Amino acid sequence: MRPILARAGVANGLAMTLILSLMMGAQVVLAQTTGAPAAIYMSDAEIMRSLDEAARNSTSAAGVSVTVSPGISVRRRMSGVLQYAVLHPYSVEIYRILEGSGTLVTGGILNLPLADSPSDDVVRTEHGVEGGLARQVKAGDVLVLHPGTPHWFSNIDGESITYMESRVRISTAPIRFQ
Repeated sequence: MRPILARAGVANGLAMTLILSLMMGAQVVLAQTTGAPAAIYMSDAEIMRSLDEAARNSTSAAGVSVTVSPGISVRRRMSGVLQYAVLHPYSVEIYRILEGSGTLVTGGILNLPLADSPSDDVVRTEHGVEGGLARQVKAGDVLVLHPGTPHWFSNIDGESITYMESRVRISTAPIRFQ
């Protein structure tokens, strides 16, 4: 009697595996026939037009930006405007310089006093950075700023610098290197 029960158990297991495989296959087919969500798309012309319009009326130390998706924006900072030095205690930032050039200081210590901040993930000052590494950045360059890394455009060549900024919150506890 045991061999019969054992064979019945194997048969039931095979039947269950077959049913689960068919159900998973049906889900894949359903997903393929309904389609994935469309990509988020903004043309270069649309982004630049929005930046130009926002820049005409702005003297913000944070510059102007166009949000493409949460955490992804294109930002323009103008020369002749006070630049905030900032750090993001919870987030990594990735910059891809699109237009222009300037001197970006990374590392060091934010000079006090600190300015009011729009969120818990922005610590900023209008008084620059002490120390750090100053480097010339230009179109095509990529920078990765770890959480808690002070950064500041100490100089912007020409009228402005434009860069794509990706900011991803990776920590629930603040990280500071100063």
